[in-house]
Amino acid sequence: METLYPILHEIHFFISRAGIVIGLIMFGVGFYIGIIRHGDVSRRFRLAVYAVVALMAIGALSGLIMYAMGFRPYDQVHLIYGAGVLLSLPFFIYVEVTAKKRPAMGSYLWGFGLLVAIILRTIVTGAAG
Repeated sequence: METLYPILHEIHFFISRAGIVIGLIMFGVGFYIGIIRHGDVSRRFRLAVYAVVALMAIGALSGLIMYAMGFRPYDQVHLIYGAGVLLSLPFFIYVEVTAKKRPAMGSYLWGFGLLVAIILRTIVTGAAG
């Protein structure tokens, strides 16, 4: 069981750093589509958002498994921020999908901006030492 920890730790670490990069890229793409081109959310963009949500879910699952194994983050508030990372994009997906006024790309701009900010804060409260 303890041999699984290094693998989970690396997955968790990699996903957190990749989440920042991907979040910034998606924010930039959303800014280009929504603000510069005045376009709407495309099917491909929405599928990319769903892929990011799945990636964040894998990161959260790896963290929960490590927590269940008895390993704890530096600060317990890390769990709250981790939940925030997992729930931030689905909230903005819901806002975009149910929006009557178009273009609704603004909800994704908020979502990815918030995602990057929460991931940065989560990293600060993460692993000890």
